[in-house]
Amino acid sequence: MTDKDDKKDILQSMRDFRQRAQDYWRDIYDQAEIDIEFCVNKDSQWDAAARKERADAKRPCVTINKIAGFVHQQTNALRANKMTLNAIPVGNDDVAEAEVQDALLEYVLKSSKADVATDWAGGRAIMGGFGFYRVTTEYESELSFNQDIKVKRIENPLSTYLSPEIKCPYGSDATEAITGEWMSKADFKRQFDGKEAVSADDITELTDWQSEDTVFVAEYYAIDYIDDTLYLFSDGSTALGSDLNKVELDADMLIIAEGMDNNQLMALAQYVLTGVEVEVSNERKTQTKKIMWYKCSRNEVLEQTEIKADFIPIILVVGDEQWVNDKRYWKSLISNAKDPQIIYNYARTLQLEQLQKAGNRPWVADGRSIEGYESFWEDADNPNQKFLPYNSTDENNNPLAPPFMASVYQGSPDLMREAMTASDEIKGTTNINDATLGNQSNETSGRAIMARQRQSDQGNFHFLDNFKRAYEHLGRVILSMIPNYYDTQRVLRITQDDVVYKTLLINTPEGSPLLEKYKKEIGDAKVGVNGLFNDVTVGKYDIRIAAGADYNTQREEAREVLIELGRAYPQLMEVAGDLIIRAFDFPDADKISERLKMLLPPQLQENEDGAPEMPPEVQQQMQQVQQQMQQMEQALQQASQQLSDKSADRELEMLKAEIKQETDIEVAKIRESGRTDQEEIKAFSSALTTILDRTADLQQAMMQMQAAPQEWSTQGEDLDSYTSNDEPEQPPSNDGQMNAEIMKNLPPMQEGQSFADFEQSPQGEFEQPMPDGMQMPPPQGGEML
Repeated sequence: MTDKDDKKDILQSMRDFRQRAQDYWRDIYDQAEIDIEFCVNKDSQWDAAARKERADAKRPCVTINKIAGFVHQQTNALRANKMTLNAIPVGNDDVAEAEVQDALLEYVLKSSKADVATDWAGGRAIMGGFGFYRVTTEYESELSFNQDIKVKRIENPLSTYLSPEIKCPYGSDATEAITGEWMSKADFKRQFDGKEAVSADDITELTDWQSEDTVFVAEYYAIDYIDDTLYLFSDGSTALGSDLNKVELDADMLIIAEGMDNNQLMALAQYVLTGVEVEVSNERKTQTKKIMWYKCSRNEVLEQTEIKADFIPIILVVGDEQWVNDKRYWKSLISNAKDPQIIYNYARTLQLEQLQKAGNRPWVADGRSIEGYESFWEDADNPNQKFLPYNSTDENNNPLAPPFMASVYQGSPDLMREAMTASDEIKGTTNINDATLGNQSNETSGRAIMARQRQSDQGNFHFLDNFKRAYEHLGRVILSMIPNYYDTQRVLRITQDDVVYKTLLINTPEGSPLLEKYKKEIGDAKVGVNGLFNDVTVGKYDIRIAAGADYNTQREEAREVLIELGRAYPQLMEVAGDLIIRAFDFPDADKISERLKMLLPPQLQENEDGAPEMPPEVQQQMQQVQQQMQQMEQALQQASQQLSDKSADRELEMLKAEIKQETDIEVAKIRESGRTDQEEIKAFSSALTTILDRTADLQQAMMQMQAAPQEWSTQGEDLDSYTSNDEPEQPPSNDGQMNAEIMKNLPPMQEGQSFADFEQSPQGEFEQPMPDGMQMPPPQGGEML
């Protein structure tokens, strides 16, 4: 059989299936079209003949579409109930590997904006009884051979057909499917140059495959079933005969294989694949399936390929499914609400007609009273009419009653009651009550309102449940495609929480430069059976689905919980202040969060991506410097309280600010040195020397202030100009030389030693002895720093 004959068979199979599917699904699809049209197009809520009759008579034809609000109530509730797919390992597969599959699922769903497709299909199911979406593949870019899995919307569900034999409510058992789209002939020529839009051999008029400017391009899916044999080996492993027959044997193996029967050959092939000596324990006949995809015009196969998945990648979402005597029904939310809506429109239209008549109330008059003045009364409703003359007496001078206007229209209570009844019937047939719509009803307590809302949710829960089942099947379709389309080394960027990005590395061999570049992202990932990190080409997984609120709702709930926790546990701000502020949306919240993060204890500090951990020696040294600075701050505060001299206070504040500035600079240098390389820890010694020099200056100033006589507080004299009568004038001190002498006499550091080795005893003295005759001056009360 030639290729041309094969294509003719494919086209014939496609046409036969399309005709068979249209015949089977016609009643369901016709009803869906009526329901969707009724909900969307207000003209469809009136009979066409009645509408025309009223239009010809210039009578009103009112449509107040209450059903659309009920549909939106249900579809928006479905959209707000976001669902999460999680891969769970089947058999002995590792849970850690399932986390990689989770990440890939998240990547596929978010990169293709799958919620657009799924929400649309769910809305069609609520409005018309069913909807579809599909899974396809696209090249990563124009310059790449890598393909990405995408979830796409099927805008018109009436253009898609699944096998009439399906029993599964989400279509997983379909063996054939067809969908398609209308394409302009210009686009068709651009994409399929040299192909005829529609063959003219048997087409004499425009059909559903062709219009004047467009052509319908179909996508036909068909599963080919291939007979095979499944072998069970003595170690519990299994393999298909078709796979084992593909194993190539070398010359030595060919010699060994001579004279073997079929089971022995299969065991030998399994040994070549796995390296384990086994025997065939059992075998059985089976069938494997191959999913083929064809893009066709009426008489042309434009493209074809194999879809490497376990299911035809078209997902069905049904509304309310019912079976009666082997006949299937797919019902929408409004299937039973159309009649009450029609009654409501009619009652409101009659009320409007009566109101129009009331606005044009006729005049009631004795004919003799307006005789001769008919021209005035014919224009009586003209607002510019100044007066309306009439005859007050007849020809016999008998008085005549003046003309008067008919009584004011009070409205028909029957029509009002009928409209209210129809409105209630719409609520009853859709199972959506006033409490759910936000209208005030006879429930007064919050508990009663919530109970009525739950009752409404349960009345329509089957829509959400069927949507959930279809979404779960979507996860299985994607998982079956991942090993076949993500089979190369790739770096993927995944959006998390709508704002944060993370990097996913898959199928990465040992020794790859990407491992070093993304070593934090790959973490403790294990090497798979193929020698790859995050190998997604192996393993078997199923889907678990979880439903919940969308991300914005989760953030609002998180904020409320954090606020309550902060009230009950105020210390939470000290350890999680950055996370709490980040949960809020006010301007510059992220900047405040970053600043609070810098104030966290060192053990809670998180390094930036790619930055190495700060060495423990540097962290310990920084803690010692911070402790010393805290003690100096306390000493400064005590000294400031004892001295009231303004100039001394100013000097203290200036010295305090100077030391703080230098300390901040040095601490920043320490942090940077700790992040760059642990070998640079030695630079910390010089930093500490500078800080200790300034600390000694501060201690000397404090000693002078504490030794100052009490009279300073009343004299207001400067320190430099004061001369004590009891002691000779002291020469100016050279603090810098003294501190240099102290540092000069300190014992030298040994290689690998840091200032952290100079630990303080509980009494405040250094365990490392000071040089003879040298000691650190006490800042307050003789206590050593």
